[in-house]
Amino acid sequence: MILRYLKAGIIPAFFILLILPAIALAKPVQGIWVVRHSITSPQKVRKVVQFAAANGYTDLFIQVRGRGDAYYNSQIVPRSTLLPRGDYDPLSDIIPLAHSYGIKVHAWVNMYLSWSARTLPTDPNHIINQHPDWVEVNGRGKGDLDFISQNGRNGREGVYLSPLNDEVNSHLLAVINELVQNYELDGIHLDYIRFQDRDYGYNRYGRKKFLMQYNVDPITLGNGKGSYWYRLNPADKEKYWLYWNDFRRNELSSFIGNINQSIKSNRPSILFSAAVKPNPEVAKSRFFQDWPTWLNKGYMDFVIPMNYAVADTDFKRSLNMIKNEKLNPDQIFMGIATYNQNSFTSASKIATSRDAGFKNLIIFSYDTYEKDPRYFDQIHRSLKK
Repeated sequence: MILRYLKAGIIPAFFILLILPAIALAKPVQGIWVVRHSITSPQKVRKVVQFAAANGYTDLFIQVRGRGDAYYNSQIVPRSTLLPRGDYDPLSDIIPLAHSYGIKVHAWVNMYLSWSARTLPTDPNHIINQHPDWVEVNGRGKGDLDFISQNGRNGREGVYLSPLNDEVNSHLLAVINELVQNYELDGIHLDYIRFQDRDYGYNRYGRKKFLMQYNVDPITLGNGKGSYWYRLNPADKEKYWLYWNDFRRNELSSFIGNINQSIKSNRPSILFSAAVKPNPEVAKSRFFQDWPTWLNKGYMDFVIPMNYAVADTDFKRSLNMIKNEKLNPDQIFMGIATYNQNSFTSASKIATSRDAGFKNLIIFSYDTYEKDPRYFDQIHRSLKK
C-alpha cells in the first residue's frame, strides 16, 4: 500500500524514511531465554538458532554469565567449566549466525547471584573465592557463605554479592562494558538484579555507607544491639526503617542508571533490559527492585516481568498490577513460563497477555524444547495467531 502511494507521488520519499523505523518497531517481539548449557558447542548453537528461525522468534536472550563465570572470552571473568577446552566462544559464534536470520541477540547476565552449589567453587579465581568480603550478609549478621552447605533450603537461592558494595558494582559494570565493547550485541539483559530478600543488604560496606549518611548502623534496627537504640521510641525506629528501605532501593536504582549511561555512551543502539519480579509492589518492597522507576526515568529500554504463575488468577493479578503502574506497554515484555505447566495453560497465558495489551512476549525457556520438542507445538500456534 505504501509503495503504491509512493509511486503515485502521494507520499514523499523522505517521509517514508521517517515512518519506516516506526513500522519496523510495530512488529511484536517474540523472544526466548536460552540457558547457558544449551550453547556449549557449535552444534548446540546452530540448533538454537535454527529453532528460533524456524519458529518466528525475533530475539534470543542468551545466558552468558551463570554463576560468576563466562560463556565467552573474557579478561575479567573465569571461563565456565562447562565449555570445551580451547578458545571456543559461543557468544561470538551465535551472534553472526542469528543476525543472518534477522534475529537479535541479547547477552543475559546473572548479576548478584554468583554461586548455588553446595560446595565452594574450586577455581581460586572465582569471584567469591577472590572476594569473600563482597558476599551478601543478612540482618542477623550471617553471610551467604555460612549457608552454602544448606543451598536451596529455607528459600535461599545461593551466594549473592552485595548490591550495596561499590567494589561489587564496579566489577559488574566492568563485566558489562567488556561485553558491550567486544561483541556486536543487540541487547544487554540483566537477571538477579535485586536484593536476595528484604532481610539482606548488611554487608559491612553497605552498613558503613548508611551509617555515614544517617549516623545509624542499620543492623541495630532489627536486633536491638547497642544501647543507643534502646532509647529510640517506636516512631523513630520506624522512621529509620523507612530510611533504610529507601536507601537500599535508591542505591540499586542509581546503579541501574549508571549501567545505562555506560552502555549508551559506548553503543547507543544496544537495548538495556532486565528480568524482574512480576508484582511491582513486591518487587519494590521486598526485593528493592523498583523497576517502574527504572522505566519512568529512562534507565532501561524495557523489562521482562517473570510472570511464571501457574494459576490463571495469579497470572492475571500480576498483569493487572502492572497495568495499574500506567507504564508504556511496549516497554513490558511479558515473561511466560513453560517449565512448570502444560503447553495449553502456557499458551493460554500468551492470549491473556495480548488481550491485556502486552504484545511483546518472552518464553522461559528453550530448555523445555530440548526436553520435549512436541511441547512447543501449541506454544507456536498461539504465537502465530
